[in-house]
Amino acid sequence: MKRMTVCCILVLVFAAEVWADSPQMMSVMGEVKHPLTLSLEELGKLESESVRLNEVFRDSGFHGVFRYRGPSLRALLELAVIQKQDTDFTKAIDLAIVVRNKDRQQVSLSWGEVFYRNPADVIIATQAAPVMPHAECKQCHEPEIYEPWFNELQRPVGLPKLVIANDFYTDRCLEDITSIEVVDLHPDIHGEKKERLFSPAFTICGQVEKPLTFDSVASYPHFEVMSKQAGDGRGYHGLKKFSGASLGTLLTEAKIKSSLSSVVLVSAPDGYRSLLSYGELFLSPYAQNVIVADAMDGAPIDDDGKFCMVTLDDLSADRCVKAVEKIEVIELVETPKLYIIGVGCAEANLITLEAISCFAKADAFVCSEDLKKRFTRYIGDKPVLFDPIQSLEKTFHRGDPNLSEQQRKELLRKQRATEAQKVINALKEGKTVAYMDYGDPMIFGSWRFLQDFVDNSLMEIVPGISSFNVASALIKRDITCNGSVVITAPQDLKAKESMIQAVAECGDTLAIFMGLKDFENLVPLLRKYYPETTPVCLVYEAGFTGKERVIRTTLHEAPEVARQEKEKWLGLIYIGPCLESISSSCK
Repeated sequence: MKRMTVCCILVLVFAAEVWADSPQMMSVMGEVKHPLTLSLEELGKLESESVRLNEVFRDSGFHGVFRYRGPSLRALLELAVIQKQDTDFTKAIDLAIVVRNKDRQQVSLSWGEVFYRNPADVIIATQAAPVMPHAECKQCHEPEIYEPWFNELQRPVGLPKLVIANDFYTDRCLEDITSIEVVDLHPDIHGEKKERLFSPAFTICGQVEKPLTFDSVASYPHFEVMSKQAGDGRGYHGLKKFSGASLGTLLTEAKIKSSLSSVVLVSAPDGYRSLLSYGELFLSPYAQNVIVADAMDGAPIDDDGKFCMVTLDDLSADRCVKAVEKIEVIELVETPKLYIIGVGCAEANLITLEAISCFAKADAFVCSEDLKKRFTRYIGDKPVLFDPIQSLEKTFHRGDPNLSEQQRKELLRKQRATEAQKVINALKEGKTVAYMDYGDPMIFGSWRFLQDFVDNSLMEIVPGISSFNVASALIKRDITCNGSVVITAPQDLKAKESMIQAVAECGDTLAIFMGLKDFENLVPLLRKYYPETTPVCLVYEAGFTGKERVIRTTLHEAPEVARQEKEKWLGLIYIGPCLESISSSCK
């Protein structure tokens, strides 16, 4: 049997650069101040690093030797500005970074392995070039040996690609990545400050088959390491020699689940904690340099709590945890969800950052043709399950005029059930679905029929800017000057005449959605309770730059004004005395 040793001299062939064919976007989101959505071309314009990667997986599978170029992950996260929210532990060392690709694969990194190592160790590659053999492989190998190896060098590389140069096994190097999410686990750790920090034992728990408690690690193979005690806070504290057991060995003893999505959270009684990724503990050649130490400078650890977790390869000692009390394994796998996303009432500039972040998490979309074109940058080539506009009553009822009202309702119900089943099937397949709704989905949203079919626990509502928000801003009046504003629609007004009477008597503002087409039929009802001189504002195409209009009139003149306007859908009607006054005095 011939040896598999690669004895050929390798030379880099720069002409064979590989670029992604798809205009897929990549998002940076989560615990960041400035979420990013970038194309491959935009990523390529950032300052880049160059690394070589010999790609071998844990199953010994060889996937080529490539030279990669692209911005460091650290640079991207610094551009997005990591910002923890609502936490009593301000250090970033307990944050995880989850990277996903278009095939719904994901891997986790720790904040420390990105920010406490050299920037070029982890990059987002935008270019790839295979390192080709200088000599012909057949000079030293049989075809059945060298051809599969050579074919890997000629394979297309999906870009952008996560490249982790420090990993010995390259299983975490994901291709075709679509999102990078900074995750705060918000662990239930409530530290208590004590005069002496001490823990007599520590527990390994979480995603392990055999939870264990250790009051000694003396029976495990020990490693001695020298650590430069240089922290970001208190600076340099000299060299320390630690001796202890490999954290990876202890986790293996507890039968940790093998998952590239897993992270390990190490904490102390005072609430101090630090996070490591599964990859840096089990894929790195330096994994044994992460130890649970029971001795320092030749003596048992006493003042610093009996056990200390030491990360030798970090450029800062901040991830070291004194008085280790708990080591928890956490698998960061997101449950499939149905995101109901408000995309704003008009142009794309009214969308929220949270909505954009959810786009990156989605595997499939529900949206109109208009929204698909408007947000193609974020949707890319992900599937669109159906167009919800086709299931709106006003659209659906334009069908066969010979059908009775009852027949139309039954057909609409069946169509909606079919559409809902598409969402349910996607969720069952483990896919996350983004339903894109105009404005704010909680104000007359088109998604509401899904509540009859989809488990509410699988839904998450992402609020948006409603046309009500924009129209109210255009009016430039305190529409709540008498205490309240009532949002309604023509059908409800006709069914609840007593509500109109109550609103009119209180002098509150009435905001009517979807009322332009039916306005003339509403006027007689409104005149029963409002005087002819009551101020009325007709707001057209709120949010559309250059098209927004506010027509100020009265209830007496409003029907004729509305009749002369061509637009019968994109508009709101406001009625009430608050529309007249610009005084700051309120009831």
